[in-house]
Amino acid sequence: MMMKLASSAQVPIHSTRLSATAPQPSVVRQRQCVKTRSAAEISLTTPSRTPKPLEQAELPLSPFEQLQEALARISPKPGKGTENPVLQGNLAPIRNEMYVQGLPVVEGVLPREINGMYMRNGPNPLHMPYASHHIFEGDGMVHAVRIKDGCANYCNTYVDTYKIDLERKAGRPIWGKFADMEGPIGVGIALLELVKIQTGLLDMSKGNGTANTNLEYHAGKLMALHEGDMPYQLYVTPEGVVRTVRRMDLGESWRDPTDHFTAHPKYDGATGNMHFFSYDVMTPQIKLGTLDPHGRLSYSLKVDLPGAAMIHDMAITPNFKVIFHFPLVFDPAALITENSLPLVFRENQPSRIGLVPHKATSQDEIQWFELPSFMTFHVANAWEEGPDGRYVEIYLLALRRLDMNAVEFKEDYLSIMHKVTLDRKTGSAHMRKLSSVAGDFPVTHPMMQGQRTRFAWTTITDPKDKLARNVGIAKFDMSSRAQQANNDACCAQIRYPAGCYGGESSYVPRNTNNPAAELNGEDDGFLVVYMHAEAESTTYMMVYDAQTMSNTPVAKVKLPQRVPYGFHGTYINNSQLMSLQAV
Repeated sequence: MMMKLASSAQVPIHSTRLSATAPQPSVVRQRQCVKTRSAAEISLTTPSRTPKPLEQAELPLSPFEQLQEALARISPKPGKGTENPVLQGNLAPIRNEMYVQGLPVVEGVLPREINGMYMRNGPNPLHMPYASHHIFEGDGMVHAVRIKDGCANYCNTYVDTYKIDLERKAGRPIWGKFADMEGPIGVGIALLELVKIQTGLLDMSKGNGTANTNLEYHAGKLMALHEGDMPYQLYVTPEGVVRTVRRMDLGESWRDPTDHFTAHPKYDGATGNMHFFSYDVMTPQIKLGTLDPHGRLSYSLKVDLPGAAMIHDMAITPNFKVIFHFPLVFDPAALITENSLPLVFRENQPSRIGLVPHKATSQDEIQWFELPSFMTFHVANAWEEGPDGRYVEIYLLALRRLDMNAVEFKEDYLSIMHKVTLDRKTGSAHMRKLSSVAGDFPVTHPMMQGQRTRFAWTTITDPKDKLARNVGIAKFDMSSRAQQANNDACCAQIRYPAGCYGGESSYVPRNTNNPAAELNGEDDGFLVVYMHAEAESTTYMMVYDAQTMSNTPVAKVKLPQRVPYGFHGTYINNSQLMSLQAV
């Protein structure tokens, strides 16, 4: 179902069923592709989705919720409510949802090759928490820029999950906060959450995720992802209005209570398959899956683990799924014995990596490798080397220490690009640091996951910043020439102006809308990223040259409102955008 943009100022965004009665977003209309604008050029309607005050709530506050809230408020944990650093400044949530046409290009020119949509996901709590809050929490909000013919439109919207729909009706938070489940008081809060589930106040069969982590396109579907739930399918009109379609269903064989979908599936450009996994932080098991080029579940395998742990990412090679089992373990006893959250990093336990043949029918076919304790949230790429693919090389951002209880970032938690080499013949594993530059959120050429790639790009983290803000983009050369012992694999950097911070960038090959066109190298393309100017409280969409890594942007587009720092995003080209399914 395509929607032609009407001449009126209102365009529906929200509806899990694309209802014609969906609430209306704020809409700003501007002159198309202007360098500057004046107040006279803007008309703004009343913002939608304003949270209801408690006295107007449609759902009464249950005794279990009352007790949960009381316990959370008396907890001695610092950083409650708006005092929490992850709810201040540009980490604070925004309330407006809007669609804006004709964004001002204040520097440079938007390349004609970028004809599609750049979008990024992130946590944006609908209701402020009554006590603690963790940066991993917060309802998913998508910020999207439709780019066409050198012009840009903006849309932001919440992802309509079951959780947020219920909390809209209630006018308050319904789910207990992970951040409150710390220490002895956290035990009580966690038990009350179980009571709410058992009594039917929360229907877990409808999902409890926030859809706040990532966005991926596959087989005509755009998915908002969170590793504790199934994907939520989104639809985008040709003009760039984003709406939620539904919570996705992969079929009867993927409907166990612990069957979720990773926030970091891997698309294999050589086969058209998308590989993914599911895990539950309380269950010592991982379930692997593959979606075929048509989006159908074509493969699944359950794998037992020695203990329950948080598993955030994976990798692929032509012959293997690469899975990880890090010592970020689920330990409910730590609530009492360590006055901690139940997710604890155990530095005395090894990190394990498994190679799973793509067609494996039994977990006995998995080859496991061990390395001294480390943790990674994000993998850049992996591939096979040597005769008969004897070696598997994995490029990832590794950190040696981690504290899920930390309110502020510490230099000990920095992640650095490393290379892990697995020798399938001897069963040995080796890990080597490749750079001194700290960062995260790696991206590569979108069609080359599982294949030998020369380049990857990451954020650059300020090691002294207590909020771990990102001050630029690093480019890594992963070729053998750049991996000599005395050579830093970071080959170039883009640094934002002072007081400006960004997030994950998306790499857009110059031929993204014309795959037959030759590229002048694997890095012949653009990096698209949201950059926030703290002093102005203004966010810009920046387009940089990925090959030259010049600090001067190709284009700088001013957004109509600030975009809070978030997580992951994607770029979908024009043909993908036009292929999106509305049902």
